Amino acid sequence: MPLALAFDTDSYFYGMLPVMIGIGEGFGIAALPIAVAMVVCRNCATFISPMVPATLLGVGLADVDIKDHIKNSFLYVWGFSILCMIFAIIVGIMPL
Repeated sequence: MPLALAFDTDSYFYGMLPVMIGIGEGFGIAALPIAVAMVVCRNCATFISPMVPATLLGVGLADVDIKDHIKNSFLYVWGFSILCMIFAIIVGIMPL
């Protein structure tokens, strides 16, 4: 989830995802669990990332600083992304 804050959506999926899959395959990890983990975490962290224009619009309309928004939302989003990963493991979307 912290990587999702540093990259916009295109660079995350077209730049980081192939690199992470390549690193994982070097250690014998299949591409599917890596891709699922990165997709789940990115989707949870999309709207606290300062790289997403909708976030900047929202904090601007709410008259909130982006640093305050990230500081107040970070732990909630991190916890929710962990819950989503646990759910994905339980339903079998993300193999162990």
